[in-house]
Amino acid sequence: MFERPVVIHRAPVSKIVTQRGPRETSLQAIPSALVSLASSPLGSLLVLAGIVLVHESGHYLAARSFGIEVEEFSIGVGPKIFGFRGLNGDEFNLRAIPLGGYVRFPENYNMTAVRQQEEEAMKAIREFDKTLPEKNLQESILNVVTLGEVDAKRRVEEGERRRSQVKEKPSWWKGLLSNGKKDVPKDTPPEILDLADVPVEYYDDPNLLQNRPWQQRAVVLSGGVIFNLILSFFIYFGQINNGPGVPQPVFDQGAYVSSMPKPGAAASGILQKGDVVISVDGQPIMTSSSPSVTEATKGINNFISKIRSTPEDSSLRLQVLHPGSDKPVDVVVKPKRSTEGGAVKGPQTIGVLLSPNFVKQKVLRSNSVTESAVLAADYVSKTTIDTAKGLVSVLSDTFTGKGTGNQVSGPIGLIKTGSEVVGTRDLSAVLLFAAAISINLAVVNAFPLPALDGGQLLFVLAEAVTKRKVDQRVQEGITGATLFLLLLASLGAAFSDIGSMF
Repeated sequence: MFERPVVIHRAPVSKIVTQRGPRETSLQAIPSALVSLASSPLGSLLVLAGIVLVHESGHYLAARSFGIEVEEFSIGVGPKIFGFRGLNGDEFNLRAIPLGGYVRFPENYNMTAVRQQEEEAMKAIREFDKTLPEKNLQESILNVVTLGEVDAKRRVEEGERRRSQVKEKPSWWKGLLSNGKKDVPKDTPPEILDLADVPVEYYDDPNLLQNRPWQQRAVVLSGGVIFNLILSFFIYFGQINNGPGVPQPVFDQGAYVSSMPKPGAAASGILQKGDVVISVDGQPIMTSSSPSVTEATKGINNFISKIRSTPEDSSLRLQVLHPGSDKPVDVVVKPKRSTEGGAVKGPQTIGVLLSPNFVKQKVLRSNSVTESAVLAADYVSKTTIDTAKGLVSVLSDTFTGKGTGNQVSGPIGLIKTGSEVVGTRDLSAVLLFAAAISINLAVVNAFPLPALDGGQLLFVLAEAVTKRKVDQRVQEGITGATLFLLLLASLGAAFSDIGSMF
């Protein structure tokens, strides 16, 4: 239990621009061989592995501080490269693929025995199925559509009918293990025909995670997220306090037109590069006078969604501020679909590139320890909230079909971005990259999905509210299904990363 993949959301590191100054540190002082190593994808992997190490250390140290037993602390997934046992007997391993990690706790029941019982029950079910009347075509189709529910219902109904003809109803376990003994009628099926009903005898060892109070389990589950945020705080604090500082972009209202309209595009002759679109049909693109990165990006995405959802042959009324002008003017643009080879295809567009209205880059820096701590905490808080909002927006757009180009990066894209940052040989940029990814890792793991820390925490909180434990077999089933979906999503993101590279 408690083995989780690490799913990392793309951090806005490409928008971070460090301002070189006299206090800036660089990797140039490091021996050239180490610099070459750090500038390769391996350098990016080492940064990611370090962040995972911090995350898993949060879980591990929280558990050991309560005296909870731990079986394995692993950095990476896949084949084991090397490992050792600590003084307390815990196993520490480094595995081949450094894109994840886990802290594994001992099971609170004999998993081998349960699996053996499940196999025996499955064998009994298959033997019993052979004795059922043949299904007609309609039942066969329904069984496929309902993922086996028709077969399950037929087994239960037939089992009840046969058991009603037996004077003494034998236990399912005797029927399962009898193997045709004379004291059990041959046609008596097992009483339990659902693998989820196979009984499990749980251990009562108080040192097992599952047997600890919900408050302690909640702390252990939250440890990874908390340590990631602490790591980011100290990185930002070090940068702000007598360091090169933390760059913070400043945006103004509106969407910046960053390219000239394509010939024949809807905005050709109406918009030009450098224009700022302030509102669409009377609605301002930005609701804040000084939007954050997430708010500015969301405003652009909403504008693009508005363009794409415009009915055919309908127009948009834009309020535009031209370069060098202090007064905005109203223009009308009729979105249209792009054409390739004479064929009309693609979504509605106006034919320009849009970006947040970047004004300037300010640098957070202070000589005061107290002020630096406050600025670092505030920066972590805002970045965490912005990252969470961004991820929610991406997921929402994905499920509602309103995608505007935002995407969650997979491992390949993350390694590529990390290699570019590490390849600058700028220690400040590398640290900012690590801080951003650490916050992303914290946010993703805090999401209430059963395969992640946040989802496991939901089960614990449900126990706290209801005063009853969630059935562990049900919890494991839900977690396994969600883990499978996350792996599919990660695979899709990896293919997307490969496609974007070409």
